[in-house]
Amino acid sequence: MIARAGGIAAIFIHYYATALQKFANSRKLPYSFPMPATPPRQGGKVAKSASAIGPARTPHQILVELMDRVIAGELRSFSDLKAQAPGMTGTPLGRIILRKVFGLQRRLYWGFFRDLDPVRFKSVWGQVVIQDPDFDFAGDLKGYMSIPDIYVGLLDIHGYTRYCHENRKNMSMLDRLDRMIHEDVWKITTKNGVLSRRSRGDEILLLSASARDLADMVVEVMDFFSRKRRIQEEASEAYPAFDLILPPFEVSAGIAGGQKYTPLVITRDGDLSGDIVNTAARLQARANKLSPNHNRLLVTSHVHQKIAGTPVRQGATCGDLRFLNTGTIEFKGVSLTVYDTILSADEEWRLEIQGELKELYDSLNNGMWRSKVFEDTLKLAARLVLSIPRCEAARGTADSTKLWQSQLLTLIRSAKEDFAGGNFEAAVTALVRVGTDLAGAAEIDAVALEYIKTVGDGYKEILASFVESLDAEIGSHPDEVFSPTAKATFETLRKHASLFERAVENARHEVRSRKATWFRAADQAAPAMGVRIESRK
Repeated sequence: MIARAGGIAAIFIHYYATALQKFANSRKLPYSFPMPATPPRQGGKVAKSASAIGPARTPHQILVELMDRVIAGELRSFSDLKAQAPGMTGTPLGRIILRKVFGLQRRLYWGFFRDLDPVRFKSVWGQVVIQDPDFDFAGDLKGYMSIPDIYVGLLDIHGYTRYCHENRKNMSMLDRLDRMIHEDVWKITTKNGVLSRRSRGDEILLLSASARDLADMVVEVMDFFSRKRRIQEEASEAYPAFDLILPPFEVSAGIAGGQKYTPLVITRDGDLSGDIVNTAARLQARANKLSPNHNRLLVTSHVHQKIAGTPVRQGATCGDLRFLNTGTIEFKGVSLTVYDTILSADEEWRLEIQGELKELYDSLNNGMWRSKVFEDTLKLAARLVLSIPRCEAARGTADSTKLWQSQLLTLIRSAKEDFAGGNFEAAVTALVRVGTDLAGAAEIDAVALEYIKTVGDGYKEILASFVESLDAEIGSHPDEVFSPTAKATFETLRKHASLFERAVENARHEVRSRKATWFRAADQAAPAMGVRIESRK
């Protein structure tokens, strides 16, 4: 990187030195400035104590020396630059030189922020830069921040790897996609003061001082990639004019930030790290898991609150954003309340299940596994069946869809009746089947389905503990369960495994403390159950 920068700097030096000399001559400004003598080096670094003023230098000499020292890594910050050029701070020509040298510093050492300036990115500049008191164009990056008004978004383009593999012999196709990621996204986000940079491969990192602006730009980028496009490439010396057909790409994204005590770390090379970046990455990974073939944007509760409290930006193409609370998600031990974004009119039906989802979240958070969690899960399943537009079984016809819908609602009612009647074994079996059947639908809400299946798995664990307790009760108090004749038959059947198991199943329904045993099993399991919707990244 430094070697390449040296070549670029050499061009800069020649160009700017010539321009400066013409400027000085035209304005009849002093041709030279007092400059500190090149300070002695100590262990390869510039000695900070040097303050001797050397002989007058020409603008060309000043520019060359300062840029050489920037390239060598001796002047990485603007404060160091000012300290080594005190005689230039009060002159117009000196201001020009400092601006140009500062531009080189940004290109070499500001990493993600190398294109940041106080004009196009005024809000971001104010959050991440320590403004120089004398020069409105310059400052130094903060190294460690805990700022409530900084937001990070991470985007991932679905199908990027497959596209590159399929077009590995077509450099024009690969180059056009690369320019879309590298240049077009930059143009989209910059217009609203959102800083963006390609992170690696198909990942794009965005940063803004406004949650709404960032969310708007993420949605616009999604819309940009989701369109199939025909592109006309102009002729060049190497190739004739030709057309490119680029397929649509879906995008998964996550946005985090807005918390006072969540740090954002800016490394020495200007890269980003810290909890905000990690959280955005985990949200993006979960969005990708939920919708591998569709656009999806997940945000934290803090981001949601900020967006909800900010008016819609005039001219925003995405309009007012609406969100679905997807509950508390665990990311490697860190719990976050996550909101899903409704991105199109086709997804508005998902808002109809928000009430049932909230009831389920509350019962889960309160550990109400005795019965409330079960009942709320069935309510959610029923609402889901009734709310899904074009609720179809995979490759089903309209008639088969209605039949499937009716059968599923009947299964939900049976599960509810069995549970109310104390037949917990049949009820749990039915609940698990409900989740399996819903997963076969052609159109389903991934979050609701995940909760239904996860709750079903939880009740399978409770049921196993329940059955174990009942069997222990039967073994220790057979006289309370069986009549004398039935007890003799039971002991005989014990010798025959299959018949015995059937007898045990029947005996379990005769245990007097059956409901109390269920409550005890549910209460014992509840603390360990918690809310077990997890993201693995």
